Amino acid sequence: MAEDTATEEDAKKGGKGKLIGIIGGVVVLLGAVYFLFLGGGGGDAEAGVTTTTVVVEGAVIEVDEMTVTLTDDPIRYARLSFAVVLPMGGDSAAVGDRVPVLKDAVLDVMSGYAAADLVGPEALAVLRDELTESALDVYEDGEVIRVVLTEVLIQ
Repeated sequence: MAEDTATEEDAKKGGKGKLIGIIGGVVVLLGAVYFLFLGGGGGDAEAGVTTTTVVVEGAVIEVDEMTVTLTDDPIRYARLSFAVVLPMGGDSAAVGDRVPVLKDAVLDVMSGYAAADLVGPEALAVLRDELTESALDVYEDGEVIRVVLTEVLIQ
């Protein structure tokens, strides 16, 4: 009889433990659902949304060769050929109309260089980046993606 009473008490305690476990699990589950789906994270609802637009490169328009006086003393020159890369479906006529403005911007950039500043792949990468920035300033509506160098010759 004593054993029967102990088993009944153990069964009641086990039943209460299971009930508390189930209620606790449901509360945790509801909290997780609220946090994930109903915006209970405390942040802006759009903070987790990110979009990336990948621009597909289209036509490449070569610009006339340019000769630029460098800052060296005695005077040295650089012959530069470059092209602009348009986005897919870009209007080459609109880009062509503003090429003289782009060439002026390129002259401004190039006239600040010495011959030693244009030697090596790292130097050409810096030049390419500066020319791309200038092109993006000239073509503010996204007509051009980047500038590519086709020739740099130092005399």
